[in-house]
Formats: sequence, C-alpha cells, structure tokens
Amino acid sequence: MSCTEAVDPAVAALLSSCAACRPWAEQDEGPYHRDTQPERRDVVEDRDGAALQLGIRLASEDGSPATGATVEIWQCDAHGRYSGFPPPDSIVPTATAPKTQYLPEDTFLRGRQRTDAAGMVEFRTIYPGWYPGRTVHIHLIVQVDERALTSQLYFPEPVNDDVLSQLPYAARAGRDTTNHTDPILPTGGTPAMVDIEAVGTGYRGGVCLMLPRAS
Repeated sequence: MSCTEAVDPAVAALLSSCAACRPWAEQDEGPYHRDTQPERRDVVEDRDGAALQLGIRLASEDGSPATGATVEIWQCDAHGRYSGFPPPDSIVPTATAPKTQYLPEDTFLRGRQRTDAAGMVEFRTIYPGWYPGRTVHIHLIVQVDERALTSQLYFPEPVNDDVLSQLPYAARAGRDTTNHTDPILPTGGTPAMVDIEAVGTGYRGGVCLMLPRAS
C-alpha cells in the first residue's frame, strides 16, 4: 500500500458528518502494545468477527486537517486475545493453548497508516471483543510533529450488547465491565466514542479527534 491510501467515500462521508470533533483524551497505552505495527489497511488476517470499517479523522485545534500523521491501532479479537500475547484469562490456559496462535510473530488486528490530505485514515478490522476488567475498545497512538499521543476508542453500549450476543462473541459469556464501569474510559477528558452504523452484517464507524497543541 502507499503511504496514504485513499479513504473509502462512505467512510469519508461518515467522518465529515461525525457528531463532534472530540478533544483528544490522553489515556493509558495498556500492556499489549508492540513496537512495530504492520503498515496496512486490512488488519483482520484470520480472525473471525463482525466486519468493522473504521475511519479516523484528525484535526488541529484550529480545525485544519492533521495531514501525514501516523495512526496506529491494535485490539483484541472476539475472544479477548491480542496477537503475540497469551490469552488474558484462564478461559484458554496459556500452557495448553495452541502455540501457533500466540507466536510473537503474530500480527492480527494490528496496523498503522498515514492520514491523507483531509486528515483521514481507514482500517478494515472486526468489532473488538472484551477481556476481564475492560469494556470494548480499540487502542490508538498518533505520531505527529515528533509527538506520540495515546488514547483509546469506545463504542455505544447498545451496539456492544448487540454484537456480543452474536457468534463468535456469544461463545464467551461473563462480560464483567461496561462503558459505565470501565476504569480507563473516563480518564484524560471526553472519551473517544465512535459514531457507528450497521452495514449489512457488519458495521462502519468513524470518529473525529482534535489533537492538542504542542507544548
């Protein structure tokens, strides 16, 4: 792929009509980040789940697009697993887990791209699952102007409930944390809630984020 691949027109339209351009909320990176993320749009690889076409639009405080910024995402799969790491709980014990599923070389649901002239970027992924102590989310790092900004993206609870009631998500019961009880969601400012719509059997989501001024 090129450094800035053209964003799908439907995603661009959604990003242009987002409910609000939310001020950046600096949040915890979490334990599952890896230093090198593949440069690509489609991050699904072999993971099963509801298709999610995710758009992110970045803007400066004056409203101008943040062009050429590197946007990096990573997330868990429908079973709460991150590529390159053991499962987060005892549902699949690490000692008996298929070793090929947790090799350090695994890269599923990780990727990075650069924003286009409109400050937009698009990823093809799946709707994330959950793991103990956290609500449904996607991790996000933006590198711009020699700064690394870290945040997380969240989804409306009615959509979470609907997705998690379907397979393969429904095979894993016992979700213990929602948006209302998540310890990280309220930190750093207004949470980055994704505007989302159903598209066939999957979803299209978008969020506009206003980057803080460099100190």
